[in-house]
Amino acid sequence: MGLIASQVTSVVGLSDSIGGVGVKLELVNNQYPTQYVNVVEDRSAAGAGWQTSYIIQDWPNGVGKIVFNQAAGNSLGGQWGYTNLYAFSGSTINALDWNPLVADHIHAEPGTPYTPFSPCFGTGYVFDDGQSNITGTLVNTAAGSVVRWNNAYSFRARMNQSWPLWRGEQALYLKKDVAAMGDLRIYLSKEGTIHGPIRPVNRFSILGADCNQEKGSHCNMEKVDYAVLVWTIFGVDVGIAIRVDEDISLNMEEETYCTNPNDLTCGNINFHAWTTLPSANIPAGSVRAVSRDYYIGTLPQLAALGYTIQ
Repeated sequence: MGLIASQVTSVVGLSDSIGGVGVKLELVNNQYPTQYVNVVEDRSAAGAGWQTSYIIQDWPNGVGKIVFNQAAGNSLGGQWGYTNLYAFSGSTINALDWNPLVADHIHAEPGTPYTPFSPCFGTGYVFDDGQSNITGTLVNTAAGSVVRWNNAYSFRARMNQSWPLWRGEQALYLKKDVAAMGDLRIYLSKEGTIHGPIRPVNRFSILGADCNQEKGSHCNMEKVDYAVLVWTIFGVDVGIAIRVDEDISLNMEEETYCTNPNDLTCGNINFHAWTTLPSANIPAGSVRAVSRDYYIGTLPQLAALGYTIQ
């Protein structure tokens, strides 16, 4: 499914066998209309693609932080994912069924061991079912039209729930080799200051963020207004602008798929925009969603929408 804007075209695609995870997010410079550049890393059911995940914090003396991916996982005995049927109408893709959201693992913390799960082995907590929906529209600016993709993932509670904390996030896992070819630069806007360009193909740090450099670079930054991810696509800088208004995580992993840190195909780059939803008194059958807009266009077009990088 794709949309053609005035200077840029974008195409998205989902996996119907791995939880509806987005496996295609292509950028096209309209001057080269047959050259599609897929920026999304699609080699894993959990740590890849364009997907929504969430973390539940259990109560004191409970199991700790329970991590759920988008009806898929890879922490125990290989990859797994739930199939679904999808309807295509115009520029909308929506799932027709609900998928069980089985926990992928319990997050390792002091006093809490890492515990992997898989429905293939009959393990994993299930509190919700999930359903994906992606809708595309064209948005006019003073500099021409841009593509807007809305990625909305819905959660339907299986039972009454109440937790200390519920945090969802949408992540873009990006190909390092494509990032290198397109000179990927990331800009973060916080309190009127632009942080960037950050070039995450190599190790990096971000002023004001909490970062470590273990097998790559891993940074968490609070209260980010928006992010702009920029690739040079056949001579034109094409950006994806993401309104955040909360926290972000930006990671460059060197050894995700193999152990040579100098081989770009061994790792990935991943950007996460976090959303905190109310966690107390969630009634059975209620539906909540993590929804985010992604604007795709040239830098002057994104600036016309307020997403400046200077």
